[in-house]
Amino acid sequence: MKNLNIFKAITLFSAIMFLQVFSATGAKAANCSELGSGEVPNVVEGERECTTSPTSLVFKIYELSLCKTAITPTTSATDKAESCSTIFESSTGQDIDLSPGKVFPLKSDISIAEGTYTNGLLKMHISQSMKTQFQFPDSRTANGSNGSGAYCFSNGSDISTSPGASESHLTCHSSAFSTVANTNTFNQFGEPNSSSNFQMNQASVSNTINGVAASTNLYILDSNSTQSTGDITYSGFEPVLGSNDRKFILADQTLSSPVNIGPNTSAIDIQFNVTGSSSIIFETSSPYDVFENTFNGLIFIFSAN
Repeated sequence: MKNLNIFKAITLFSAIMFLQVFSATGAKAANCSELGSGEVPNVVEGERECTTSPTSLVFKIYELSLCKTAITPTTSATDKAESCSTIFESSTGQDIDLSPGKVFPLKSDISIAEGTYTNGLLKMHISQSMKTQFQFPDSRTANGSNGSGAYCFSNGSDISTSPGASESHLTCHSSAFSTVANTNTFNQFGEPNSSSNFQMNQASVSNTINGVAASTNLYILDSNSTQSTGDITYSGFEPVLGSNDRKFILADQTLSSPVNIGPNTSAIDIQFNVTGSSSIIFETSSPYDVFENTFNGLIFIFSAN
């Protein structure tokens, strides 16, 4: 085993695993800072949205590992132990803020075997919270009775589903932010398929954020860490999630650049990138009210020195 001199806490700022758990549209949308007075984003793939970086992005994380092979829910404990080196773990989970300037506490002593590591593994809770705030160059109106002004911010909504006709995930104010974290639950992945009774329990995602391309396999697990199944039925073509025990997301990513651990390796760097991870969505037609907030994904990178 090669013992690496690794910092016990890493400042989260930028960069490998692309965790696009959920919405790809934000990768193509305009940056909110590009909008001038009176301007709204162009419609892209049916959405009129712009992206910004969240001021807080919290996941409950149970494990972060570096692996020599892909890991799935059916990988045996023995095979996983042979392939992976665990960098962070918590049996009860730890709420980690992945926004810039925060820290990710690591294991106090990490031993990593020499070799080439091709995959990153992240296990986390299906729920997430995100604070978003942005000052536009002029006044914007939030849908319903959620205010007007240049200061628009998350208001404590559940953003797992789209807001109702007179609702908004964001509030706008004339002079100040009063930001409250929005919450999100990711308990279904993939495209519905009633003919195969697909259980909406896994998806493969390939995408690029800020020039970093990655491919990620996502799985939903029950509380016993086995893959969730048997709790989705179909009403016509629509999936219906019944009584369930869905608790974890297992994300396995093929790293865009493998990490090589050799005799002279002295440190591992882990960075996260949440640039553009939050979308502010406008109505597609006039008066273009602000009404929805979505999470676009994140990237994390391993590198060795």
